[in-house]
Amino acid sequence: MKSTFATAFIFLSSLTQAAVLGRRACSANNIVRAAERLQRESNWCATWLAGTTTVSIPAHIAATPAPIISSACSCVYTATAPSRALRAANTSVPTLPAPIAVPTEHVVDFEDNDTPWVGFMYLDSQGRGSYGRHKYSASSSPQQLEAFSGENYYRGIFKFRPTDRKHSYEFSNTQAFTVSPRTDYDVTFHFRQFGYTGSLVCAVTARIYSSVQWDADNISGAMMGGNIGTLDFSWQGSPTTEWAKAVGGRINTGGSSGITLHFRTDCICPDELKECQGLGTITAAFDDIEIKVRSSNSTVLSSRFIR
Repeated sequence: MKSTFATAFIFLSSLTQAAVLGRRACSANNIVRAAERLQRESNWCATWLAGTTTVSIPAHIAATPAPIISSACSCVYTATAPSRALRAANTSVPTLPAPIAVPTEHVVDFEDNDTPWVGFMYLDSQGRGSYGRHKYSASSSPQQLEAFSGENYYRGIFKFRPTDRKHSYEFSNTQAFTVSPRTDYDVTFHFRQFGYTGSLVCAVTARIYSSVQWDADNISGAMMGGNIGTLDFSWQGSPTTEWAKAVGGRINTGGSSGITLHFRTDCICPDELKECQGLGTITAAFDDIEIKVRSSNSTVLSSRFIR
């Protein structure tokens, strides 16, 4: 009897030590916050991690790879220890599989974003410009413009006059996003041209760099190096009448562990308009920038095989 109790005590101590050693800090990103809500509302993460029943994945995280969902759930839920009788009946600690390496992903919605951005807007015809460092632009000014999600988005505002043929806006993040080296990523974002709806007069290009330096005393803002590539994308939707998603921006990080995005928007007066003031004020708006592992790289796994 004494021997059995000692065995159980040693086994319980080893479990406690393993739990302490296995505990890890989890960053409060969008997926972790979603897992917290699901666990709090319906005990969803406990069911997902148990893997004993079929689990329906909510629509707002359905595109997230299964390993990332499991990692987020592990951050917000820890399975309870087995009963004392069951612990006493066991004589060895089961060997657990090695954790799945989850590539780093990012979602920038400008609601609670710790990565500041710097923008430069200028008028080609007049040679005037203004710089500014921003975390986001609130949609309350002008009031009628609504963000794609939440209340905030990033924007450049242009007011065309009779002689203006082109306005441009550039912006980039001033702190590199952490990514996994030698990994394929998709970069997507939502864009909308507020104001003129006759045609899409604002063209967007985006480039990816492997490094960025920000000097707060340098008015030119962020300095980027190591050009990884230029993104080619198409629109899902019509940016002149609704928020449209830009898709097709694919990159491979190579040996880089961090990237910066550089967006440029050129709003050009159409040739058929002799008086460009007819375009009025145009707002080029960006929201929900996503940097995610390309889905073709991810294996869709049943939750019953993920721990």
